[in-house]
Amino acid sequence: MDAVDVPRILLFLLVLNIKNDVIVGLHITKVRVPTPLAVGEGGWLECEFVDEGESIYALKWYLGLDEFYRWTPAENPPVKTFPVKGDPLTVDIAASNRGKVKIHDVTLGASGVFRCEVSAEAPDFHTESDVATMTVVALPEEDPSIRGAGFTHQLHEDVMLNCSSPRSQPPASLTFYVNQELADPSWLITYPPLEDPETGLETAILGLRFPLRPRLLRRGSISIKCTASIFNLYFKSTEASVHADVPFHASIMVDRAATGLGVPGITSNVFFLVVSCLLLLLLTH
Repeated sequence: MDAVDVPRILLFLLVLNIKNDVIVGLHITKVRVPTPLAVGEGGWLECEFVDEGESIYALKWYLGLDEFYRWTPAENPPVKTFPVKGDPLTVDIAASNRGKVKIHDVTLGASGVFRCEVSAEAPDFHTESDVATMTVVALPEEDPSIRGAGFTHQLHEDVMLNCSSPRSQPPASLTFYVNQELADPSWLITYPPLEDPETGLETAILGLRFPLRPRLLRRGSISIKCTASIFNLYFKSTEASVHADVPFHASIMVDRAATGLGVPGITSNVFFLVVSCLLLLLLTH
């Protein structure tokens, strides 16, 4: 080994050792934010760190690029807060300490990246930071509604409905059920959400189109349900019925054919054929 290389190697090892000491001396172990939250709710921001004997100069919380909380243990009072444009959240100063911050009254503006930054005292002012993302949801103020179910339909006619969940952010996820079973995906019609230009809230809409087949009838009608959900914060449903213009006695026989009940010893397929013939006779006389 060249004698000139020895000092360089020693210098490299010294720098590496110093770097490792700094990392061990101060590092963040956890950053956590409550998510998702509904508008108006709150929770705890948590930033945990290990200082390994180093003195902490300051701990700061940022929303995006804006600092809104600072804990400086050497100052009195140690906790300070700073305004953020739009007032996306409120800090409970009395309940907050070190890296644990209580917030409440969040708005949609609180959605985004939160960053915790911890700095050591002089002379190096070593700084560590980590981030977590929060999602804030504006929940609908009304239950989902089904439109188009108030009409009486003829057999084999197409039934056209839509379900809407008004004014939320993000738009609600909608699901249709027909006779308590998930609607056939081929029956669904997807529409883009409608945005309110004043509030930015969106109305979700889902269409449903299917042929009114006798097998779907239960005592002359079909049960329709629509559910609306947003994360684990919101779940509502509404129900409606689609009625068919079928003679009373014929509708009873259709019900039996649909459920596989009726005459003993006759399979459902054969019985359905018999019922179809009877319906044809009734409708032609």
